[in-house]
Amino acid sequence: MNEFKLAAGSVVKFGTLSTQLYPLLRNGVSDTDAKGIMIGELMASFSAARQFFENTSQVHQAHEAIMGRFVQALQEQRGEKPQMPELEAISLTAGIPVVLEIVLGEDCLLSADTHFVADGEVEKSWKLWRSGYLHHANGIPPSWIRQFYFPRLLDYRDVNTARSQRSMEQTTDAALMIGGLMQFWHKDTPADLLNAFKKQYGRINFSQNLPFDETSLERFFNLNAMIDPATRLLNQMTLWQDMDALAKKQGIALSQL
Repeated sequence: MNEFKLAAGSVVKFGTLSTQLYPLLRNGVSDTDAKGIMIGELMASFSAARQFFENTSQVHQAHEAIMGRFVQALQEQRGEKPQMPELEAISLTAGIPVVLEIVLGEDCLLSADTHFVADGEVEKSWKLWRSGYLHHANGIPPSWIRQFYFPRLLDYRDVNTARSQRSMEQTTDAALMIGGLMQFWHKDTPADLLNAFKKQYGRINFSQNLPFDETSLERFFNLNAMIDPATRLLNQMTLWQDMDALAKKQGIALSQL
């Protein structure tokens, strides 16, 4: 491996799920994988999208009968929240995609993302593809994580209103994850994808963000869309439906990621 360092002060991103936020606040990101810690720009959105797809599939497969009744209730009583106490335990395992923004506190070694480049082409991996694997003896401590980005979250009145502004914003957030899938699947360059996204929407991150600290996490998990079981599962479904529809337009098979 050709040695390539990211200097202290470099800004990188890491994709994960909301279910991991409190463990990350306590312990940071562990460098336990042999490859290192996957970081990037748009590839952080890809990582969050892949974990979100896997989590959603697992939740629905593990609770097929209950989730089937939930979907039926949504269709039959559009805009009304199903009264299903059994959703509470299920919702605790349902994650929302999030992307952490990290400012490196020390110089860190990087290795190449061999999905895009040969093993020794570390500099190209970062400068062209904005993707790689970070190595640090203690991983990424919580103090390096400055904020987290997450999609717009909906409530039941949003889905009952045709093309509501909030629903459209969540669809845009799903489109950002599809940009990450396009980089991975089609090997489209992230600079072009992000420039096009910014030109259309004026940003290159999820629409919502909060500082990464105890107070903000408490605020996030007390949002109605997170604390109410049926509403959290509703958001998991609407995000998944947007991702699935957008991926199909790009010829991307989510099940093969």
